[in-house]
Amino acid sequence: MKRILWTLLLLPFLITAGCSTKSTTNPPTNPPQPSTQTSTQSSQLPPTKTQSTDVTTSTMSFRWIALKDDILNPKALTKDGKPDGHFHVLLPFTETTKIKYMIMRYTEFGAHVQWAWDYNPTVAIVGSPMAVFVNGEMVTQGTDIGLPSSGNTDLDLYVSELNNENGWDTFKFENGQTISIQIKYITKSGAEKEFDATTGVNM
Repeated sequence: MKRILWTLLLLPFLITAGCSTKSTTNPPTNPPQPSTQTSTQSSQLPPTKTQSTDVTTSTMSFRWIALKDDILNPKALTKDGKPDGHFHVLLPFTETTKIKYMIMRYTEFGAHVQWAWDYNPTVAIVGSPMAVFVNGEMVTQGTDIGLPSSGNTDLDLYVSELNNENGWDTFKFENGQTISIQIKYITKSGAEKEFDATTGVNM
């Protein structure tokens, strides 16, 4: 009995003595270091697309102006007291060129009337004459192969109404008519090209 009592009394000490006093310590944690990698931004911006301001990239313009001024007659470049049809042309040449000739037509039921201008005075035109103005001055024919032009070239063109002067053509400008034009020119490199366009008469 005594032995049992002693055993009970010593039991707490034996348990305490058997417990491990080992303690775990976490190793010191190093604070996060700032990244040594720096973000570098290129000082070169992507190229900006720019729209060309070269006026010679525009398209040809051909339009009716009015039936008003007396400039020529159906057979020659002299006045006859009658109003003539006035048209305006804008030619966007991208290089130095020479305008050789221009032909204007009105076509109806397969037949047409025609006005023409040629820079070369030795070439006979087919149709009635056309008067050509640049900067308010009538263009006179020359000995060169064409009228020198470059960049945006503005031309004012005049043609007469017809009253059987040549024995077969009669024509009066009326609202809604469609007039076509063909302009032949030669480039500095020697290539022959042409502009073709139409416009409506609006009176």
